[in-house]
Amino acid sequence: MNICNGTARLFKWVLTAGLLCAAAPALAQLTTVPMKGVGNEWVKDLNLRGRMDWEWLETYPEQVYFATRHDSERNGDLVTMWTRVEYKHAQSPSSHKSAASRDDWDCKQRRRSTRAVFFYQWNNLEDEDPEHSTNLLRTWEPITKDTIGETLLLFACSIPPMQQEVIVPKPANNP
Repeated sequence: MNICNGTARLFKWVLTAGLLCAAAPALAQLTTVPMKGVGNEWVKDLNLRGRMDWEWLETYPEQVYFATRHDSERNGDLVTMWTRVEYKHAQSPSSHKSAASRDDWDCKQRRRSTRAVFFYQWNNLEDEDPEHSTNLLRTWEPITKDTIGETLLLFACSIPPMQQEVIVPKPANNP
């Protein structure tokens, strides 16, 4: 074996190994929810992706926030999307440990309005018959800077409008 070829192969191996090691933490984040602190072992049992391809946003000692681009809608500055919150302990009403809400986010005026909320008895949105609430008299709440609300607003506003495929009809064949 030529010394130059051996050195080149060793360099390629070291470079490849280094890149794989550097990518490992990023890959782990895609499949697990970060615990962020002692006492958050309960977070290990949360299903990150689920049926709606949830994206982790933030972990606090008592709750974890997710959002999804799945089934989102954008109309100008208004974005409608699903948000999910997992709780360490059961919450009122209905002793739920998991909630999903369908919210409108106004990117221009920095505010939010809830369309519907679903409460699940167990974590990971598990419940045979979740409680739900729809708000017929909806109100808009302003988003405060440096809060989880702002994180959710920034996520919502990053969702691009869906490109609608335009199908041009073919001209009719006239005999």
